Amino acid sequence: MSPSGELGVSVSARGQRDAPRHREVIGLSIILLAQATLRLLYTLHHQVDSDEPQHLHVVWGWTQGLVQYRDVFDNHAPLFHMVMAPFVSLIGERADALTYARWLMLPFIAVTLWATYRIGQALWSKRVGLWAAAMTGVLPSFLLTSTEFRADDLWMACWLSSLAVLLTGKLTMRRALLVGFLLGATAATSLKSVLLILALIVAGAITLGIAHRSGDRFSSTRAWRTIAPTALGFVILPTLLAAAFWRWGALDALFYCTVRHNIVPGLGLWRSAPLRLLIFPASLCVLVPLGIQLLRRQPTDHLHRNRVLLILTTGFYLALLESYWPLITREDFLPWTPMAALLVVAAAERGRVWLHEMRPGGARAPWNTAAWPAALAACLIAASCAQIPWRDTDKKETRLLQTVLHVTRPGEPIIDLKGESVFRPRPYYYALEGVTKWRLAMGLLPDRIALDVVRTRTHFASPDNCFFPPAARRFLNAHFVSVGPLRVLGTDLDCDSIPSGTPRRFDVSYAERFAVIADGRAAGGTLDGVRYRRPALLRPGSHWYCPLLGERHVRVVWLEALQRGVGLR
Repeated sequence: MSPSGELGVSVSARGQRDAPRHREVIGLSIILLAQATLRLLYTLHHQVDSDEPQHLHVVWGWTQGLVQYRDVFDNHAPLFHMVMAPFVSLIGERADALTYARWLMLPFIAVTLWATYRIGQALWSKRVGLWAAAMTGVLPSFLLTSTEFRADDLWMACWLSSLAVLLTGKLTMRRALLVGFLLGATAATSLKSVLLILALIVAGAITLGIAHRSGDRFSSTRAWRTIAPTALGFVILPTLLAAAFWRWGALDALFYCTVRHNIVPGLGLWRSAPLRLLIFPASLCVLVPLGIQLLRRQPTDHLHRNRVLLILTTGFYLALLESYWPLITREDFLPWTPMAALLVVAAAERGRVWLHEMRPGGARAPWNTAAWPAALAACLIAASCAQIPWRDTDKKETRLLQTVLHVTRPGEPIIDLKGESVFRPRPYYYALEGVTKWRLAMGLLPDRIALDVVRTRTHFASPDNCFFPPAARRFLNAHFVSVGPLRVLGTDLDCDSIPSGTPRRFDVSYAERFAVIADGRAAGGTLDGVRYRRPALLRPGSHWYCPLLGERHVRVVWLEALQRGVGLR
């Protein structure tokens, strides 16, 4: 009999009673169908997260022969974008490219859920594995976040796969090499892997230390036979990537973008919540005694040790994330959610077995095997539908890309926040994500947006947004005018707010031919003291327009944009 504190049932108790019953198979099938349906609907209709076009823009850069970091800024690790490049190249430049890109996430989800099942099956039972995978798939935060096109999907798939290899069999040298390779792939996909791997190392050291003190003696030779191949496997992929970027002349840029750029004193929670630093030390005071309590009675049981290792790794990652990561987002919990689901389901299964054994004569408990997980899954599915899955909330990004592909020409730069224009280069190197905005606010990066727009003679800009730096935002608002989802070079003279006949001053940054439009047609006032009759070439500097009596909604617009068929609003 397993000790009462153990999260699971004894190995001898496994067998037919741990296999899913007929009702459970039906329930699991319904949950799987519900998850697949919701994932299908959300893939088509889920609101676009700002990270998605940013990732897609970086991947598109690879398809154009550009090198990440050197030619296109990104502060994420490179593996995901390099893996996705051939597939995005097949999708091509189309307004619904993001929807197609989301379909590419399905294999990563399948691998994650399969790994969750395998870990649960190996450490506890087939029932635990199946219900943990099912619960994970319908958790609202996991379902919605994993639907999105983001590197974190590959990240969690690599991490859960490494755990599955580590925890589901004897750690031979070959298996250790594979574990190391998968951990290396995890690290090459996301910088947050530092926290995962550190949590695993700390949990492994504590687990082995507890087992050793409890009587499980192991030699240093045996330890090195697993540590050495694991370390070797870990460095293979990062070394190949570093060599490739060195060959492309982008190794320094890679190091800056992924490491130096992301380390900013006082960033986010580092400044606002310094007491968070105590969370991880406090977790040691809780998790270490828990590990001792769980492991001391069976220190030589390999299966039991792996359970404790998973428990400690799950707890330590959460504690490390909450303690030391400055910008915590929902995607940071993607690899943690399946581990937590495994522990919750295993604990509930242990409670069910305990209640069954406590009833006189082993009578059946008043709640059957499938009742509690089915009820919980139903609640999770209902919560997942809080964002109505069949309502289109991604139209804004689609309209933007339609306009980009219709109005702009290949190679024409567009100034936007993070690459949401996807298929066009940006005149400003840095993407305005969280760390960049913090650096700009602290004066660690110069605001060169206006200078770069002028230098590259950029004619298009994304809509006004409060996340543009103040000086850049003022410049863009003064030199660009809305044409639907995009802005085009020009200015709105706002003639409604002044008496007719009053001259209005506007600035031009670089020479172009401009048209003056009033109420949707050619204006008839005076431009720089001359009656306006046709579009004119305006030189850099200040210019004046004096509207005719009754002219309203006067705008000065780059002529070629009108010739391309843009519609002013």
